[in-house]
Amino acid sequence: MPAVYKNFDHRLVSKLIQNRLRMAILASVAHSDEVEFTSLKHSVRTTDGNLSIQLKNLTDGGLITIRKFIAGNRPQSTIALTEKGRVELENFRALINDWYQFK
Repeated sequence: MPAVYKNFDHRLVSKLIQNRLRMAILASVAHSDEVEFTSLKHSVRTTDGNLSIQLKNLTDGGLITIRKFIAGNRPQSTIALTEKGRVELENFRALINDWYQFK
């Protein structure tokens, strides 16, 4: 009897979270209401410039919001997941769980 294969179509994964740094950013931010830029940079182990570029991609995609403000005469930024971002992460988790179910 021929094997029946699941749908492992890579196109089921959102292009925004196919990048490993963007996925790490989303996973890190999901653990808090808000994450400060520097803390996030250390958490995902990247540079300021690389983090900024990926945050812009995620913001443009509607997955995160960035709040900028001044604290003690210094600019600060905090990052938070949007509802769309939470849904994307949950969809990804469900897809991975489905793919890795063994007989």
